[in-house]
Amino acid sequence: MNIEEKFDFVKEKFKSFSNYLEISNFRQFLLLILNIEGDGAEAIMRQLGMGSKTKTILPYDPYKKSYYTKVISGLSMKNQLKIYIKSKKVNESLQNKSDSKIFTENLSDFERKNLLPNKFSLIIPSIVDSLDENLGHIKNKEITPVIESLFVDLAEFIASQNLKFIFLLEDDTADILFTVNMSIAPDINSPKQIQYFDIYIDENKKIRNHTFIRMKKGEMDMEFMDEIKDYNHSEIFKSHFTIVVKIKSFNLL
Repeated sequence: MNIEEKFDFVKEKFKSFSNYLEISNFRQFLLLILNIEGDGAEAIMRQLGMGSKTKTILPYDPYKKSYYTKVISGLSMKNQLKIYIKSKKVNESLQNKSDSKIFTENLSDFERKNLLPNKFSLIIPSIVDSLDENLGHIKNKEITPVIESLFVDLAEFIASQNLKFIFLLEDDTADILFTVNMSIAPDINSPKQIQYFDIYIDENKKIRNHTFIRMKKGEMDMEFMDEIKDYNHSEIFKSHFTIVVKIKSFNLL
């Protein structure tokens, strides 16, 4: 595809975007939740017991039978990006051990040992989220997806933005890797809300079957992997890991 074809391709695929991202893989969803907070791409490495983060909240909506999280993408509560996955809830509401079921079923031994700091807790409260229903009484703005940047090289995309995670939307034509940027309204009376994205088109579909992209600091070579291998701490701290999170749909929850 040439540049114009890439823009048209993404525009067509994103025309149904409405601030919802349904994740297809629970392992990737969990990794995202564990690392979505904090600053810098090394957030995933702060899980090595040396960071200050000791707990993460992962709400579960029993009515919609989904885990979810919210990320503010604009300047108001109406601009929340809702990321979710449909799943049965684990039995316990507090997961504070590395051998808790949610970790043993979704993380490797090495990942549990090194990505979960000591005394870390994953708190899973059951919450029927009503914000969307309440906001439904307010006139919603039409969302207009806009490509802010179209990257030609994935390594440059990751390195220039220090990405700790990136979303992937599969398609028979090509896969779209993207990040969600700020959302703004042209003016207060505008009926439209502009949502910006940064994009990379993977025409060879070489990333879709992997969960991590590893880059050594100071280098532009990439290594695609399904799990973080048995590196020593020196190798880990010299590496930059980006989580690949597959999108199942843009459907409303």
